[in-house]
Amino acid sequence: MIYFTMRFGNGLNQLYYAYLNKEFTAFESEPQLLFQYPKSNKNYIDGDMPKVGNKYHLFYVAHDGVPGIKQAVSDHPNGPYQYDDRFYDPEPEACEAPNVWKRIGEEKWVLMYDIYGISPHNFGFSETTDFKNFVDLGHFNAGKMKSTNFTSPKHGAVIPITKQELQRLAKHWQFDLSFPKK
Repeated sequence: MIYFTMRFGNGLNQLYYAYLNKEFTAFESEPQLLFQYPKSNKNYIDGDMPKVGNKYHLFYVAHDGVPGIKQAVSDHPNGPYQYDDRFYDPEPEACEAPNVWKRIGEEKWVLMYDIYGISPHNFGFSETTDFKNFVDLGHFNAGKMKSTNFTSPKHGAVIPITKQELQRLAKHWQFDLSFPKK
Protein backbone atom coordinates (compact mmCIF):
# COMPACT_ATOMS: atom_id res chain seq x y z
CA MET A 1 0.00 0.00 0.00
CA ILE A 2 1.16 3.51 -0.81
CA TYR A 3 -0.53 6.72 0.26
CA PHE A 4 -0.33 10.12 -1.37
CA THR A 5 -2.00 13.49 -1.88
CA MET A 6 -4.09 13.89 -5.01
CA ARG A 7 -6.89 16.00 -6.39
CA PHE A 8 -9.24 15.56 -9.31
CA GLY A 9 -9.56 18.60 -11.58
CA ASN A 10 -10.17 21.67 -9.47
CA GLY A 11 -11.33 19.64 -6.47
CA LEU A 12 -9.84 19.42 -3.02
CA ASN A 13 -6.40 18.01 -2.26
CA GLN A 14 -7.04 14.85 -0.25
CA LEU A 15 -5.17 11.77 0.99
CA TYR A 16 -5.57 8.57 -1.03
CA TYR A 17 -4.11 5.08 -0.98
CA ALA A 18 -3.66 2.32 -3.52
CA TYR A 19 -2.08 -1.11 -3.62
CA LEU A 20 0.92 -1.94 -5.79
CA ASN A 21 2.26 -5.26 -6.99
CA LYS A 22 5.12 -6.77 -4.98
CA GLU A 23 7.68 -5.39 -7.46
CA PHE A 24 6.31 -1.85 -6.95
CA THR A 25 6.01 -1.42 -10.71
CA ALA A 26 2.24 -1.26 -11.21
CA PHE A 27 -0.94 -0.41 -9.37
CA GLU A 28 -3.18 -3.31 -8.39
CA SER A 29 -6.06 -1.12 -7.28
CA GLU A 30 -7.67 2.21 -8.06
CA PRO A 31 -6.87 5.03 -5.60
CA GLN A 32 -9.28 5.13 -2.65
CA LEU A 33 -9.83 7.93 -0.16
CA LEU A 34 -7.66 7.19 2.89
CA PHE A 35 -9.33 9.55 5.30
CA GLN A 36 -12.31 11.86 4.97
CA TYR A 37 -11.60 15.19 6.62
CA PRO A 38 -14.87 16.15 8.37
CA LYS A 39 -14.80 19.75 7.14
CA SER A 40 -15.73 19.00 3.55
CA ASN A 41 -14.44 22.24 2.00
CA LYS A 42 -10.85 21.99 3.37
CA ASN A 43 -7.71 20.62 1.72
CA TYR A 44 -5.64 18.08 3.64
CA ILE A 45 -2.28 16.86 2.38
CA ASP A 46 1.14 15.36 3.17
CA GLY A 47 0.40 12.21 5.17
CA ASP A 48 2.88 10.23 7.26
CA MET A 49 1.67 7.06 8.97
CA PRO A 50 3.87 5.40 11.60
CA LYS A 51 2.59 2.19 13.16
CA VAL A 52 2.99 2.30 16.93
CA GLY A 53 1.97 -0.85 18.74
CA ASN A 54 -1.21 -1.96 16.97
CA LYS A 55 -2.34 1.55 15.95
CA TYR A 56 -1.67 3.59 12.83
CA HIS A 57 -1.11 7.29 13.50
CA LEU A 58 -1.83 9.35 10.40
CA PHE A 59 -0.18 12.76 10.63
CA TYR A 60 -1.27 15.16 7.92
CA VAL A 61 -1.58 18.86 7.08
CA ALA A 62 -5.00 20.42 7.47
CA HIS A 63 -5.64 23.64 5.57
CA ASP A 64 -8.11 24.67 8.23
CA GLY A 65 -7.07 28.18 9.24
CA VAL A 66 -3.27 28.43 9.40
CA PRO A 67 -2.08 25.14 7.83
CA GLY A 68 -0.72 22.82 10.49
CA ILE A 69 -0.24 19.22 11.56
CA LYS A 70 -3.15 17.09 12.76
CA GLN A 71 -3.42 13.40 13.63
CA ALA A 72 -5.99 10.66 13.05
CA VAL A 73 -5.71 7.11 14.45
CA SER A 74 -6.84 3.72 13.14
CA ASP A 75 -6.44 0.00 13.77
CA HIS A 76 -5.75 -0.52 10.06
CA PRO A 77 -3.54 1.39 7.60
CA ASN A 78 -6.45 1.96 5.21
CA GLY A 79 -8.83 3.12 7.97
CA PRO A 80 -11.31 3.94 9.20
CA TYR A 81 -9.54 6.80 11.02
CA GLN A 82 -10.71 8.56 14.16
CA TYR A 83 -10.55 12.33 13.56
CA ASP A 84 -8.84 14.53 16.16
CA ASP A 85 -9.42 18.29 15.83
CA ARG A 86 -6.22 19.22 17.69
CA PHE A 87 -3.17 20.69 15.95
CA TYR A 88 -0.03 18.79 16.99
CA ASP A 89 2.56 21.34 15.97
CA PRO A 90 3.21 24.34 18.26
CA GLU A 91 3.83 26.76 15.40
CA PRO A 92 1.99 30.07 14.96
CA GLU A 93 2.94 30.06 11.24
CA ALA A 94 2.04 27.64 8.45
CA CYS A 95 3.75 24.25 8.38
CA GLU A 96 3.51 21.07 6.31
CA ALA A 97 5.24 17.78 5.46
CA PRO A 98 5.07 15.90 8.77
CA ASN A 99 7.56 13.08 9.24
CA VAL A 100 7.59 10.90 12.37
CA TRP A 101 10.42 8.64 13.44
CA LYS A 102 11.27 6.55 16.49
CA ARG A 103 14.42 7.37 18.41
CA ILE A 104 16.78 4.39 18.30
CA GLY A 105 16.76 2.47 21.58
CA GLU A 106 14.08 4.65 23.19
CA GLU A 107 10.30 4.68 23.45
CA LYS A 108 10.21 8.22 22.05
CA TRP A 109 9.13 9.50 18.66
CA VAL A 110 9.96 12.78 16.95
CA LEU A 111 7.50 14.71 14.80
CA MET A 112 9.38 16.85 12.26
CA TYR A 113 7.65 19.37 10.02
CA ASP A 114 8.51 22.03 7.45
CA ILE A 115 7.65 25.54 8.69
CA TYR A 116 7.16 27.23 5.32
CA GLY A 117 5.33 30.21 6.83
CA ILE A 118 8.56 31.75 8.13
CA SER A 119 11.52 33.15 6.24
CA PRO A 120 13.83 31.46 5.73
CA HIS A 121 11.98 28.13 5.86
CA ASN A 122 12.94 25.92 8.75
CA PHE A 123 12.10 22.59 10.37
CA GLY A 124 10.33 22.25 13.69
CA PHE A 125 10.60 19.25 16.01
CA SER A 126 8.36 17.89 18.76
CA GLU A 127 8.80 14.71 20.79
CA THR A 128 6.26 12.30 22.27
CA THR A 129 6.07 9.06 24.22
CA ASP A 130 2.28 8.61 23.98
CA PHE A 131 1.16 10.41 20.77
CA LYS A 132 -1.07 12.66 22.88
CA ASN A 133 1.44 14.93 24.60
CA PHE A 134 4.20 16.52 22.53
CA VAL A 135 7.19 18.51 23.79
CA ASP A 136 8.46 21.30 21.51
CA LEU A 137 12.14 20.65 20.72
CA GLY A 138 12.61 23.86 18.75
CA HIS A 139 13.84 24.59 15.25
CA PHE A 140 16.71 23.42 13.09
CA ASN A 141 19.89 25.50 13.63
CA ALA A 142 18.47 26.92 16.89
CA GLY A 143 19.70 23.99 19.00
CA LYS A 144 22.00 20.98 18.65
CA MET A 145 20.88 20.09 15.12
CA LYS A 146 22.76 22.17 12.55
CA SER A 147 22.67 22.29 8.77
CA THR A 148 25.88 21.52 6.92
CA ASN A 149 25.20 21.97 3.22
CA PHE A 150 21.89 23.78 2.82
CA THR A 151 20.25 26.99 3.99
CA SER A 152 16.51 26.46 3.64
CA PRO A 153 15.27 22.91 4.38
CA LYS A 154 12.10 21.64 2.70
CA HIS A 155 9.98 18.46 3.14
CA GLY A 156 12.49 16.42 5.13
CA ALA A 157 12.37 12.72 5.89
CA VAL A 158 14.29 10.61 8.40
CA ILE A 159 14.67 6.85 8.07
CA PRO A 160 16.80 4.36 10.00
CA ILE A 161 19.73 2.80 8.15
CA THR A 162 22.34 0.25 9.16
CA LYS A 163 26.01 1.06 9.58
CA GLN A 164 26.72 -0.91 6.38
CA GLU A 165 24.13 1.14 4.46
CA LEU A 166 25.71 4.34 5.79
CA GLN A 167 29.15 3.21 4.66
CA ARG A 168 27.87 2.29 1.17
CA LEU A 169 26.15 5.67 0.81
CA ALA A 170 29.25 7.54 2.01
CA LYS A 171 31.41 5.64 -0.46
CA HIS A 172 28.99 6.25 -3.35
CA TRP A 173 28.76 9.99 -2.62
CA GLN A 174 32.47 10.26 -1.70
CA PHE A 175 31.59 11.59 1.74
CA ASP A 176 34.15 11.54 4.57
CA LEU A 177 32.53 9.94 7.61
CA SER A 178 35.17 11.18 10.05
CA PHE A 179 33.97 13.87 12.42
CA PRO A 180 36.02 16.22 14.62
CA LYS A 181 36.42 15.14 18.24
CA LYS A 182 34.91 17.41 20.88
